[in-house]
Amino acid sequence: MPVETQKADQDSIAAQADASRTPAATAARQSSTAQISSVLALAISVLALAVGTYQTRVMQAQARASVWPYLTVGFSHFGAGDNAGFTWQIDNNGVGPAKIEAVTLSLDDKPMRSWKEVYAALGLEGHDYVITASVNGEVLPPNTNRETTIRAIQINRQIAADEPGKARQQKAIDAFFAASGRFKMSVCYCSVYDECWTAQWLKRTAQPVTRCEADGVQFDQ
Repeated sequence: MPVETQKADQDSIAAQADASRTPAATAARQSSTAQISSVLALAISVLALAVGTYQTRVMQAQARASVWPYLTVGFSHFGAGDNAGFTWQIDNNGVGPAKIEAVTLSLDDKPMRSWKEVYAALGLEGHDYVITASVNGEVLPPNTNRETTIRAIQINRQIAADEPGKARQQKAIDAFFAASGRFKMSVCYCSVYDECWTAQWLKRTAQPVTRCEADGVQFDQ
């Protein structure tokens, strides 16, 4: 067979082989490209979901922070003179309303149910000139240029109409102030999102709790 004919036959066979391989190679490349595209699409979807979840959590945290209540329990005291007085107060220094759901008060670790019991425990006479306000069950508004204080009990010398009454008021003022370290009050409160904390007498930090439970003897006005 002439050399030229043999070479032409070989070239033809090679061309046929190349032609037969081309569809398979193309299909493989297309399959690989499709797989990569699927993986990328899945990765983008997962990333978008993660970003959306994070943004949702951030928005929820911001919403909770925007209505966060913060209660403190303490007193104010003026010792002598016509302006002498003692006020037991619960303040909301937060930015959201506080729902007060449980209150306990004790003196020398003995539970008290009312201010009448407190007066008796301190050896004081009747409290005709005392101003009290309910605490348990109240909603204290946020600190936004409005009244954000519950004055649980106010004892003022000037309220009394006569000198014996003023003397009794002064005695009560002095007794409450002297016993301030013997009192314990716990006020459990919740936000509008039902996140709850407990504020303690003369402590500046409220402790988070799962929920408010009316355990023990509850204090009423």
